[in-house]
Amino acid sequence: MAKLSFWGEFKDSILEESFQRDKWPSVRFRLLFVYFVTILVVLSSLYSDYVVLGPGTGFHIVLLGKIVPCLLSVLALILLLTDKVRLTVQYAVMAVAMLFGLISESVELLVKAFDIGTLSVPTAVFIVLAYYILLSPRAIPPFIAAVCGSFVYLCSLSVVVPTSSGTFVNSAIYILLANVFGCFFLYTFGRSLRREYAAIQNLKRLVEFDELTGVCSRRKVLEAGVGLFKSARRFDSKLAVLVMDIDHFKKINDEYGHHVGDEVLKETARRCSGVLREVDYFGRLGGEEFVVILPHSTLYDGIKVAERLRICVRERMFKVDESYLPSSVSLGVAELREHEDFASLLQDADEQLYRAKACGRNQVCPAMFRVVKPAVRKI
Repeated sequence: MAKLSFWGEFKDSILEESFQRDKWPSVRFRLLFVYFVTILVVLSSLYSDYVVLGPGTGFHIVLLGKIVPCLLSVLALILLLTDKVRLTVQYAVMAVAMLFGLISESVELLVKAFDIGTLSVPTAVFIVLAYYILLSPRAIPPFIAAVCGSFVYLCSLSVVVPTSSGTFVNSAIYILLANVFGCFFLYTFGRSLRREYAAIQNLKRLVEFDELTGVCSRRKVLEAGVGLFKSARRFDSKLAVLVMDIDHFKKINDEYGHHVGDEVLKETARRCSGVLREVDYFGRLGGEEFVVILPHSTLYDGIKVAERLRICVRERMFKVDESYLPSSVSLGVAELREHEDFASLLQDADEQLYRAKACGRNQVCPAMFRVVKPAVRKI
């Protein structure tokens, strides 16, 4: 299981970035809802502020205090709708909008000090809870914004009412509880989401990659082959397939044991992976048999790659424990021509593999050649 940091995020930055991208659609939807509601609430509350304060300086101060988070919410809404900005920028804008939302509440509190009365539950509490709950699983931006905004709000409240009064104490307790609950929710919920994501990624890896050699699994490489075959047919592009088999592998297992056979498989896969391009697919079909799919490659390209694979395996012996073993591979090559589907193309390459093995192994046999048994002259 992937390790988590103190903040409940993956220590592996690449995995964390992948997790954030995976969860972003749901977070984006919640953000759109929060920003839209924020804009409506701010605009509707201005009317009640105008009724209470009248068209004076106090109303203008409140208007200025509320128009800033409103404009920030509009900006954030536009960024979300376009969805062309990095996630770190999106979260930063969210944190700033949240902070200014709490600051606007503080400004309104100072202006309406004459009508403060006794506060039951401050509006700041709902703002803090909304951002904590709706914006997980990113923990740091809402935490910083909530703590800083809460501090500003309590400082403003301390100017209006005595810190020893019940109004200040109750408000401070409510805001403290909102932050504690929000942090706990972000921490536990974020960790559970990440553990679930890590488990799913591990499961996908088990399905998509061969556990022993680390190359593509049979299922993944065959699915990739079907997709590349259809694409090559549609766009009239080239496609070559190689089928590779380790020579005398059963003899290695029988004489040295399966442990040595596994090491030979892993070393063969490692050497071959270093020869191939990033766009090529290299997978294990089963046992000692591998397949290589070469997009945008002709039969001639496939022969060259197959020969490089053969040489990289044969050029030096395999060191297993204290033993040195010679090893070689045989390869069959086929190019997409009049094949009906990928299975027939793969079968064509597989037939060439068997011809290569029949001709003595440690060689490449392309589909354009045919092995003919020599005729025996009758006397």
